[in-house]
Amino acid sequence: MNARFDMKTFSSIALGAWVVLQLAVGAVSAQTRFDFGSLPLWFESGQGGAVPGEYTAHGRDSQITISRDGAQFALGQPGQTAETARMQFVGVSAGAAIAGGSEMPARINYLSGNDPSKWRSGLAAFGQVRVSGLYPGINLVYYGNQQRLEYDFDLAPGARPESVVIRFAGTQKVLVNPQGELVVQLAGRNIIQHQPVAYQIIGDTRQPVKVGYKMLDANTVAFAVSHYDARLPLVIDPVLSYSTFFGGNNNDTAWAVAYATNDDSVYIAGQTVSTTITTALRLATPGAFQTNFHGGGAYGDSFVAKFHDLTNPSQLNDLATNLIYCTYIGGSADDGADALAVDSTGHAFVAGITFSTDFPVTNFVKFQRPNGRIFNGSTNQGRYDSTIKNYPPNAFVSELDPNGAHLLFSTYLGGEEFNVPLGLALDPADDVFVTGYTSSIGFPVTTNAWQPKFRSVYNKYIGFNAFVTEIGSNGSNGKTLTYSTYLGGTNQDIGFSIAYQNGFVAVAGATVSSNFPTVNAIYQYVFTISNSIVNGFDIYDGTLLNGNTNNINNNLQIAFYNSDAFVTLFPVNGTTLSAPLYSTLLGGTNVDVAYGVAFDPAGNVDVVGGTASVNFPFLISPGQLYLPSYVQTNTVGFFVTNCFLTQLQYNGSRATIAYSEVFGGTGNDVAHGVAVDAAGNVFITGSTTSITNVLSNPANLVGALTQTNSGSMNVLVDAFQAGFSNVLYAADFGSSTADTGYGIAVDPNDGVYVVGLTMAANNSSILFPVFNAWEPVAPDSDNGFLTKILPRVSPPPLLSISSPGTNLVVSWTASPLALVYTNPFVLQVSSNLPASPGWITVTQSPVVTKIFTGGYTNQSYQYQFSPTNPMQYFRLRSSTY
Repeated sequence: MNARFDMKTFSSIALGAWVVLQLAVGAVSAQTRFDFGSLPLWFESGQGGAVPGEYTAHGRDSQITISRDGAQFALGQPGQTAETARMQFVGVSAGAAIAGGSEMPARINYLSGNDPSKWRSGLAAFGQVRVSGLYPGINLVYYGNQQRLEYDFDLAPGARPESVVIRFAGTQKVLVNPQGELVVQLAGRNIIQHQPVAYQIIGDTRQPVKVGYKMLDANTVAFAVSHYDARLPLVIDPVLSYSTFFGGNNNDTAWAVAYATNDDSVYIAGQTVSTTITTALRLATPGAFQTNFHGGGAYGDSFVAKFHDLTNPSQLNDLATNLIYCTYIGGSADDGADALAVDSTGHAFVAGITFSTDFPVTNFVKFQRPNGRIFNGSTNQGRYDSTIKNYPPNAFVSELDPNGAHLLFSTYLGGEEFNVPLGLALDPADDVFVTGYTSSIGFPVTTNAWQPKFRSVYNKYIGFNAFVTEIGSNGSNGKTLTYSTYLGGTNQDIGFSIAYQNGFVAVAGATVSSNFPTVNAIYQYVFTISNSIVNGFDIYDGTLLNGNTNNINNNLQIAFYNSDAFVTLFPVNGTTLSAPLYSTLLGGTNVDVAYGVAFDPAGNVDVVGGTASVNFPFLISPGQLYLPSYVQTNTVGFFVTNCFLTQLQYNGSRATIAYSEVFGGTGNDVAHGVAVDAAGNVFITGSTTSITNVLSNPANLVGALTQTNSGSMNVLVDAFQAGFSNVLYAADFGSSTADTGYGIAVDPNDGVYVVGLTMAANNSSILFPVFNAWEPVAPDSDNGFLTKILPRVSPPPLLSISSPGTNLVVSWTASPLALVYTNPFVLQVSSNLPASPGWITVTQSPVVTKIFTGGYTNQSYQYQFSPTNPMQYFRLRSSTY
């Protein structure tokens, strides 16, 4: 990476910069230039050799002082006070070492004053200064080029330019202007570093790579580099931020989780048969919409709970502040929440199943069906079945206010037979999109439905189609059924997940129907057994896969023993869905089920699930990650599965596979949920019975996050870099019994929230990882859980020191990314900086202040001292590693 700084004494100082990625020869360099006039440029040890570890270069109107973690530059005309600023490389490796190189034949003499004992003579001058191991795989070299200072970052293969993070101090402002240039303002003058240029040398061809500056905060900048050939994986160390049980005195399962950007809250939803947590503590909170358990012995009631982020140390183990609310939603029969979404104001929308005829409804949907009959969402549409002494289940869709105190909207949704919702999504106008499955020929469908008729030929117990429904706002008249359609063939079809983004709705699920409705489907991917490169893609295996045709037989299948996954993409036309842009099957000749779907920032569809097919489509483009695949683990059979992660694109005429991987161990591995961050990184959760997580690197797993299975089944959490070039991290966690991750969400700082079910009981031999827990002890053996995982603590934040009166105040602010532990950093003090053993840890407690900005919480720490020694130095060190 080459970045060139030309330092001149003008009001605007131009800095040219470019990035060169030369991975073909194993090097990357970055270069920056300062102009030092016409004299030869050399480096001398700081202050004439008196300051070890520093090197200084002198110019006509400038001086640069270089240390192992940055440089201080001073600009000024002769006779004027110099303007100084510091450029610090953030998170420098502990083993980084600075040394002079290319020693010059000349010597430097300092003969000042009439005391010879203070004279310095014969000092070495160097043509270079090298910082080895600045970051892992990255060295830094300063040198002169025609009297100008330049510096290069030399990157080994696999090292990441994004690792270089530069923080400026002493400046007025740092920004990236509309031209993509980095502008550093110093005392009314601009230092401009031009937009980087990047390329790779692949063979004899120069391949451009898109690169730019990325502001991390007001004074911190990094390089943002798009996809390129990184030969070694990028490793981000994940840690357990918190993990808590959530359940009571009976069975509980958390099925869904959502993060709210408006107030940094986390919502979970599921089903519970619990009436209390302990004899002294109820499950529902005072003031909630429904504080009492209403009934049901199998699913019980639905629940929705809202937490503030448990990372805040002032909130730990505090019921009043951590758990904002928990409410039941249910009637006298069985009810359970399956899906959840939260809008920009903190309203929680939940969908689930209800057998109750007295389920709470308000502002319900009324709809005149094409046959003239009125659908009334205030009434369970099911017909009483004397064989099961109950009504078949209807779906429900409900909305809670931000305090969980009022049900703003709640309706039944379904027909006379089984109706089960499994996925829910919102658009910015709070239109609600729901998918699931129904066996009702009278399910409410609209006149604009893509598939207006129920197609399954089997009876109500084993024949069903998926459905896709949009419930829109109708002003003062509440909600209305804007769009509703069946989606399926003559066998069985289920919609498991639904997502909305920028005017598109994606639905994913599974089908046993050989005549599932397809349009613009994936077309005839021919796989060769030789794993050769065809048209720039790795093509694997020996089967013709056609997205228009189910690759299994058409006999009646129960429990999806022979299914294909499906993905259908609807555009939104005005306020309603239109006919799909594509509807495609995805799978091989055995069991394939899509459980989760999400959009990436570019509008591509990422879908996850489980497959037992040895010929599931496996497709990667050059430079993408080649994972351990199904050929090592899947076998021909129904019950040995691997996870799959597939990205679909729409090319204007049909669906295409951009990327598809299958991965897992020797047991059953299934991905149940997927979330994508603003950068396109993909996070999945699910369950695994495999002994080892084949994607994980034990060197970057901390504490309860492991590479190996702790019991019969553990939760898996895997994170993939945007573009699928690397695994960011992969981990298992759980107890010695059975644990499953069902739902996953990601916040703006890549905090990952996972919910699910754990069978761990309050037993010392059954250890489910709990940390900073709201509920640290399992009330019984079937409980929900909520776990948050963060990347490992980033570099320490900058210290701020002030001196009000006779006191000394030392403070810093830690972002949520750093708030992995109650206090991730300790403050140390020294009165003798060069003597490293002289650092002493401050034991007094800081004053902690919560700062809420931009949808998330920062934490300010402040120490006050009455110093007796005027020369004191302070630093931050991690409290955990």
